Amino acid sequence: MTTVAEDLAAWVAGTGFADLPASVVADAKLRVLDTLGISLAACWLPIGAAVRRGAAVIGGGGEASVLGTGERTSAVLAGLVNGTLAHALDFDDTHTASVMHPSATSVPTTLAVAQATSRSGADLLLAVAIGNEVACRLGLVAPGAFHQAGLHPTSVLGMPAAALAAGRLLRLPAAALVAAQGISGSQASGILEAYSDGTWSKTLHPGWAAHAGIVAARLAAAGFTGPASVFEGRYGIFRSHVQTPDYPFAFEAATDELGRRWEMMETAFKLYPCAHAIHAFVEATLALKAKHQLTGLEIERIVLDVPPAFVGLIAEPRAAKLAPRTTTHARASVFYAVAVALTDGALGMQHYTEASIVRADILALCQRTMHRVAAMEAGPIRFSGTVEIECVDGRRLMATVRDAHGTGDRPLDATAVEEKFVRTAAGVLSASQLEHIVALCRRLETLERADELLQATAQP
Repeated sequence: MTTVAEDLAAWVAGTGFADLPASVVADAKLRVLDTLGISLAACWLPIGAAVRRGAAVIGGGGEASVLGTGERTSAVLAGLVNGTLAHALDFDDTHTASVMHPSATSVPTTLAVAQATSRSGADLLLAVAIGNEVACRLGLVAPGAFHQAGLHPTSVLGMPAAALAAGRLLRLPAAALVAAQGISGSQASGILEAYSDGTWSKTLHPGWAAHAGIVAARLAAAGFTGPASVFEGRYGIFRSHVQTPDYPFAFEAATDELGRRWEMMETAFKLYPCAHAIHAFVEATLALKAKHQLTGLEIERIVLDVPPAFVGLIAEPRAAKLAPRTTTHARASVFYAVAVALTDGALGMQHYTEASIVRADILALCQRTMHRVAAMEAGPIRFSGTVEIECVDGRRLMATVRDAHGTGDRPLDATAVEEKFVRTAAGVLSASQLEHIVALCRRLETLERADELLQATAQP
């Protein structure tokens, strides 16, 4: 009987670009474009500057590019930096059923390795699809369990997914791909304690996963070995990290109909630069504000019904969520996001600045906002929310969003993703550069070298 790692390795080794459905190719192009836009927007912010400086001290090289800068470094450090940039704004996509952020790891991993190995655009898209698909499927083995244990599945499970994506670009045989997954398991980490004070370590997780995956793939290419039972073994990733007795791990979800049913297609793009669990509340709030022409002064109290799985992430501890210490802290506060939406009628990158998070009008409205734990719903995880507003004149207004825009049956189309890219990266590159990058991504499979796309992201 084969292990999960062996089945995944056989699929990865035996899958070529021609095996990808057209819908998967189109989706992978948009994942690349979306991740580029977010990374470019973050590269010159303090968090981006810090990770770039740190990586420069750790090592160097000329294999791969740091997005938006023209700087070169090793592939592993490019993965580290670019993966961190991709998650720095909390604007990257989410696989709803597992609450994984697949593209923030797979795109930086594959860009770095494709550039280092002179691979084509088609090679890049295949590796992105592999990385995203594996990450989503591994997330389905124990959806929500890593978060409950205080761990970030994007980091823990992103590592073996990145190892397979990198290994495919390195053209490793199946046996080496198994070893790469096993090696990555010994690097699997990523605690969520940064939620407590808004420090930056959570944003590092996709970059750390990319780094670990590339290291694992290159060690496996050199003959280093790792356990084939890295997933389902008694000391494997799942049982060592989710220490719940008799947890019903669904290991079959990792490989069931692999290559025939593409789980990555259920990954949602974000419309707001904050935790995806907050989006339904923002959408409901904006709808109420527009319909009733609300201002903050009219509001007595706001009550939010938060799904139980997300209370600890976006609503508690209450004192910290009411007055975020940092912009990163604010991105995980549902109170702050709702107050901004009611005050300004929008929520964008401009609201997550040091100046914005101390605005008196927003913080005052936060103080009048509370949450309740919503009734538990059976079925898969969904990004839903209910907002109830009590006005000083006695009116009670309510709106519920069952699936935030971009999730479930409400996906964003290609035009919306391209428009988001242009808005997100507009402060970094010129309009002509942005237009050129969009055009390159539309025909990415035709590029002889993926490096052409990386070169286009450098500032003039």
